Amino acid sequence: MQDMSEAAFHQTVDRVQDLIEHALDGGDLDLEMEHIDGSLVLILPEGQRLVIGRQPASRELWLATPDRTLHFNFDPERGWLHDSGEGTLGEVLAGVLEEFSGEDVELDIDAESL
Repeated sequence: MQDMSEAAFHQTVDRVQDLIEHALDGGDLDLEMEHIDGSLVLILPEGQRLVIGRQPASRELWLATPDRTLHFNFDPERGWLHDSGEGTLGEVLAGVLEEFSGEDVELDIDAESL
């Protein structure tokens, strides 16, 4: 969202990355997490990496998987939304984690949490 200031954008991305990290820490999923250059990297036991990174110029958050890169835009009322209408960041990330881990995953990182 271009009308969001860069500072507000970074603050919003920091918040959602923290929410993801805390939600995954509290779950049963076996993975490692690292913060690298403003990105949250999720490392699954088989070595696959998922990267939740920021794109300040376009005010987008990107979820990079081994197969594809998904783009999300921020909506103040609904949170981070996939640009192709596949759902919220929490829904899409949970689906990707389920796909790679075979485990049921729920992430409550909706707009009220941001």
